[in-house]
Amino acid sequence: MRLVRSLDTYTDDTQGLALSIGNFDGLHIGHRAIIKELTTRAKAMNLTSAVMCFEPQPLEFFGKNKIPARLSRFRDKLIGLRELGINRLFCLRFNEMLSDLSPEDFIFNVLFKKLNVRLLIVGDDFCFGKGGSGNYDLLKQYANKLGYEVISMPSYKYNNERVSSTSIRKLLSCGLLDRVAPMLGEYFYIRGKVCHGKKIGSTLNFPTANINLNRRVVPIFGSYAVKILMPDDSTKYGIANVGLRPTVNGNYPLLEVFIFDFTGNLYTKEIKVSFIKKLRDEKKFPSLEALKKQIAQDEMETRRFFGILQG
Repeated sequence: MRLVRSLDTYTDDTQGLALSIGNFDGLHIGHRAIIKELTTRAKAMNLTSAVMCFEPQPLEFFGKNKIPARLSRFRDKLIGLRELGINRLFCLRFNEMLSDLSPEDFIFNVLFKKLNVRLLIVGDDFCFGKGGSGNYDLLKQYANKLGYEVISMPSYKYNNERVSSTSIRKLLSCGLLDRVAPMLGEYFYIRGKVCHGKKIGSTLNFPTANINLNRRVVPIFGSYAVKILMPDDSTKYGIANVGLRPTVNGNYPLLEVFIFDFTGNLYTKEIKVSFIKKLRDEKKFPSLEALKKQIAQDEMETRRFFGILQG
């Protein structure tokens, strides 16, 4: 898959693109339905399959201090789209210039002239252009003039519940991980490289593998029973805390993972942490000893949940 971050130097070397546009945050089953339709039609029409997204996401650009939590990192999105058969990923910088572009200019100058889009597939709530004034009806109107095909995909539902990144965030914030898993196609996870921490976990006899969240907004907070995909592709189990660590006066979000029955050095290595069950909310304990006692209880509960004997 080819990653394109700017259209300034991009030249089309294909017979045309089959394109979908959106955030594709989390790559939930609604996204996957769009991509399956896109890749199937692209193959039948001898077109190159492509996705366009934006950094920052438009809601982040306009929201300023009210930024919605992301379900996945950009790297996870890239890996997922590649695995689903997408040939091009256009990741455009969302700025004042792009946000001020009229829907008509976006259609004619970007989609038609620059990208040679022959097929466009969008969700039924898709809007674009300055003030979000462009919609499917406008795309359809220009499709007849410029000779491309446009398709609007209906919202995907699971158990009569609309699947969207917004609904998934709400379920995650309520700790409803089992309801989220079918929508994502797997349990919600965070993947990243293990970094050095303050070694407080080691002093409590619960050493943790830490993943820096780079101050990004995450959709979960608290302690969880987790599965860990290790660097050697083996699976381990443990407990994880996502939060600010108020007991030790933390001031930025961190993912800390205590991996059961493991000794070794994971620094700079990548692990994937899947959140299976919420244990409790994060809170400030009166002392480190009280925190240690709670973690021991969390471990016992998690081992019972997974059916793992004490190592």
